[in-house]
Amino acid sequence: MKICIFGADGRTGVEVVKKCLEKKHSVVAFVYNPEAKKYLPDDIDVVDGNVLNKEEVSKAIEGSDAVISVIGHIKNSDPLMQTIGITNITESMEDHGIKRIISLTGTGVRTDGDKPSLFDKLGNIIIKLIDRERIIDGIKHAEVLKESGLDWTLLRVLKLSQSKSPDTSYKLTPHGPAEAITPRSKVARIMVDLVESSKYVHKMPISS
Repeated sequence: MKICIFGADGRTGVEVVKKCLEKKHSVVAFVYNPEAKKYLPDDIDVVDGNVLNKEEVSKAIEGSDAVISVIGHIKNSDPLMQTIGITNITESMEDHGIKRIISLTGTGVRTDGDKPSLFDKLGNIIIKLIDRERIIDGIKHAEVLKESGLDWTLLRVLKLSQSKSPDTSYKLTPHGPAEAITPRSKVARIMVDLVESSKYVHKMPISS
């Protein structure tokens, strides 16, 4: 499978690229920061671009079988960067006849029936106080996915860490409670498993 990865230059994105290669997929890595190329394997296609530019997004996606998005906010990024980016991605996918997309967001994106832990509630309260726009952007980005005609899955994670996952097991639930801290390597494994499966199409599983 040829997979286009947006946010491939981020800490989670690098792990997703590695996991895709482990599973013998071919990769197109869409990167905003050219300096991050040094963290990526040599045997992949790397495309420089800005997810806010639809033309650049469309060129990167063309010819892919699926998309994984781990785009996230950086210093001075547009408050609706994730929403605008996922809009450009989904529209470009529709233009090229590509259906499968996996996207990553936080547990601040809620759905009816969710069972957030106290840690989850407190964590999202703090985020709302210091970076409310990030929560709003995550919610709006989820709405774009839901309104698209694509086979989307939205993976929700509470807090990411750079530690390595010691095993290959994980648990996904429809409503949590969320795992307190999830290694980025585990998130990568989950997202690649999801892109290969239709089990969670049109669902928002939580890493639990």
